[in-house]
Amino acid sequence: MVKKDLVNELWLKFPDFRKKDLELVVDLLFERMADVLREGKRIEIRGFGRFMVKEQKGRVFRNPKTAEVRELPPRKRIIFKPGKDLKERLNQEAWASLDLGTQTFRLLIAKPGKDGLRPILRRRENVRLGEGLAETGRITEQAFERGLKALESFRKDLERADVRRYLAAGTAVFRKASNAREFLEAAKGLGFDIRVLSPEEEATFTAQGVLYGMRVNPQKPTLIVDVGGGSTEFIFCRNGEVLAKESLELGAVTFTKAYLKHEIPKTFELTTLEEKVREALSSLNPPFDPEKLVATGGTASCMAALKFGLERYHPDLIHGRCLHEEDLENLFEKLRRMTLEERRALKGMEPGREDIILAGIKIYALVLERFSLRELCVSETGILEGLLLHLAQSVTNISASA
Repeated sequence: MVKKDLVNELWLKFPDFRKKDLELVVDLLFERMADVLREGKRIEIRGFGRFMVKEQKGRVFRNPKTAEVRELPPRKRIIFKPGKDLKERLNQEAWASLDLGTQTFRLLIAKPGKDGLRPILRRRENVRLGEGLAETGRITEQAFERGLKALESFRKDLERADVRRYLAAGTAVFRKASNAREFLEAAKGLGFDIRVLSPEEEATFTAQGVLYGMRVNPQKPTLIVDVGGGSTEFIFCRNGEVLAKESLELGAVTFTKAYLKHEIPKTFELTTLEEKVREALSSLNPPFDPEKLVATGGTASCMAALKFGLERYHPDLIHGRCLHEEDLENLFEKLRRMTLEERRALKGMEPGREDIILAGIKIYALVLERFSLRELCVSETGILEGLLLHLAQSVTNISASA
């Protein structure tokens, strides 16, 4: 990591600061560290390690050509001794989870520790595996190739991180496509044993991941929603426990393909979309009226990134942020009048999501309406973390070895 990378990482953590100010802080920090080491003093960073100056003995140098002998003065070297926490982190095995969805393939590599999961790498690829699924009932040849290409790339990430244990989960598209088994066999040839989750399993892992990473009042009745490409998961929680789970065939990809036929949707298309979403939501049987809505998944992340105009996606800038019903309404009205090219140019728009984001926003807006709620809070933890927690608990019913 060079200074520029460090400044960028700090800026993602502290977006209220200007990059120039953060660069000055970094320069001053390392200048101060250099001064301390020149004085022969020790620098200790708690848990990370110690920097020390060690003076080496002088030595004698003999010139092989002239036989001239010179005494070289002692030299100083900087020695680094890793701390206990760093040693534990370095020695801890890395694990991975994969969420293979209708729209996006996602990868999380992390190291489990006493304080929970420590993410090492997050990646997402918009493979659009469900493209054409509504019309043909199959994964198209082009989507098939995109999916395998993404898995090949993920395989290289696992090898670089020396990952030996992982969980790879397939969701809605694998439950629906008639040729899903062919993709699973091809993926096995790349070293991935994919388990197709039932809607109930998908909801369970999502809830585990959200409750792990989100500070939710355990007493408050909470609804967790994940609007995916082919389905939407609803998880009703209270006192930290999942009381009910439902999965509706209500997806941003499938509803876009079914009802939004034009690049800039016609009024009647938007009306039909709204009617169909309301119709789907009417079938929900909630065990209680939630007081809090937590949104997770790609659609939720994209909505937050658009709302806050992020130049570069980073989960720390989104996690825990809330969007009001007016925010969703304003986003929807703004995007509905734009071409796909204009949407792609927006700060915060995830490439490959510009055509389906309208349906995703409308689903979330009508979920708020359905439960008379005014806002939703975005969680950047979800099914990926839930899968890793499952692996950490040494439950092997869906585990695989990389």
